[in-house]
Amino acid sequence: ATLYPDSVLGLHLNMAGFTTPGGTVKNFLSQIPGMKYFLADKEDYEQVDNLFADFSKILKESGYMHLQGTKPDTLGVALSNSPLGLAAYILEKFSTWTNPSWVQEQHGGLGDKHPISKDRMITNIMIYWINNCITSSMRFYKEIFSMNQDFTRIPLTMPFAFADFPNELFRVPKFLLKSKFPNLVSFSRMPTGGHFAAMEVPSLLAEDIISFVHKVEDNKVSGDQEL
Repeated sequence: ATLYPDSVLGLHLNMAGFTTPGGTVKNFLSQIPGMKYFLADKEDYEQVDNLFADFSKILKESGYMHLQGTKPDTLGVALSNSPLGLAAYILEKFSTWTNPSWVQEQHGGLGDKHPISKDRMITNIMIYWINNCITSSMRFYKEIFSMNQDFTRIPLTMPFAFADFPNELFRVPKFLLKSKFPNLVSFSRMPTGGHFAAMEVPSLLAEDIISFVHKVEDNKVSGDQEL
């Protein structure tokens, strides 16, 4: 979307792990007592208050990113030679990225109460194992980290929609998104769901995407109106 904006009619995301210089400034300003009332929507006050708690959670859950962004081939050798190791590496994400409180549970919440069935989790693991593609999937992180990060500062002006799930790893308040996406036309606060929303609550995510597509196709989207 950043490199070829003319080829993108609209963009829908449910995780936005980036910011712009202006967004970073707003982030710090929101921590000044009273400033959140000028910058954030009422529904986002709790997110603003928990900013540093969320940052601590990200530090705890982002070890994989540092490994994959620096030594993907080394990690890939280990995971490509142990089906149990590969399963443990992936299932750990299905646990805490679905519900962070499950980190305290003996089985990581991977029992019957998990919104994703065991068959679907195993299928996900087997796709990596049978195709021996875990290394190439991780190498993507190293390639991205090696790029000039100035491109993340470029605003995207195409119609943009965001689905905010309460258990997502990194939640971004609405006011921060507008620095990167000035044409924010839809912001949906979801009642449930985490990082794997497409597998956890597929109907919620699908309905939000379809609704956004209709808005774009009907040409009812404008940069100063949220539909």
